[in-house]
Amino acid sequence: MFSSPHLLPPVDLRADDVEIGNYAILLDSLDIALLIFSPDGSLHLLNTQAATLLGDTPVVWEDENGQPLADDHRLEMQVAQTRQAVLHRAIGIRKAASGATTWCKASAFPVFADDGSLRLVLLALAKLTPYSHLAIENRPMPTHDPLSGIFNQRYIRLLLDDEDRRARRYGTPFALALMSIDNLTDFCAANGREAGERILAEVGSLLARSLRGFDMVGRFGSDQFLLILPNVCIHDAMIGLERVREEVVATYSRDVKPPLTISGGVSEYSGEDSAALIEHLRPLLSAAQEAGGNRLCMDPEIF
Repeated sequence: MFSSPHLLPPVDLRADDVEIGNYAILLDSLDIALLIFSPDGSLHLLNTQAATLLGDTPVVWEDENGQPLADDHRLEMQVAQTRQAVLHRAIGIRKAASGATTWCKASAFPVFADDGSLRLVLLALAKLTPYSHLAIENRPMPTHDPLSGIFNQRYIRLLLDDEDRRARRYGTPFALALMSIDNLTDFCAANGREAGERILAEVGSLLARSLRGFDMVGRFGSDQFLLILPNVCIHDAMIGLERVREEVVATYSRDVKPPLTISGGVSEYSGEDSAALIEHLRPLLSAAQEAGGNRLCMDPEIF
């Protein structure tokens, strides 16, 4: 049923009640809350971590901007309506009695019956402890870049910190890439700033669509993208990233003037913290672009 403990939850879409019960116990051991809903949105079951997180008093569910979530906008209802998973969202849980908010990374997944009908919806919540100060300051946690629609820099850094902690705890691998559009400055000079922003938005969306569903893509700085690829070594990551690079070439090398390509630096977690990981990537990206662009440069320290 599960491929590795840190991909949460890679649950079988037709898991039976016994498997889901075992999954709830597994997430308890990983400090992950699990709520199980019926298709109509009623709560069916929750694990011990979820009971502790929610407590005995009423709570208010908040979106990334700190606004109360209407019932039909909650993640489990989105999954019930679309039958598609929702991944890596920031959700606030505010205790009505104290006013304190706990920020969580939330993912929701459908579970289907044998006839293809929706049977259950699973909602997994992991506390975003590095940002607990936002609850004290009553600050929102916007997660998406308004231009590109992918994760913004603050949230992709937070997701990287979370992946780093999981790798330290469970010894699971992950790869990381810092990518940038080659010759974007020349393109903007020839076509204008608005055209450059449009290309940034399109490439960001292309990256998000082209990777696996649980991979994470965020805008990093003004013209770069940070990609987190859980549960893969650098060699497997390169296969997917090369495919993405080729897709950018196919999309922007013919009708776009001057033609656009993408380059990147790629590394694999080897025990360092997230800040050190990113610093490994910067010279790799520079080396790829200085070598002519349209290429990926791997971290030689991995070998």
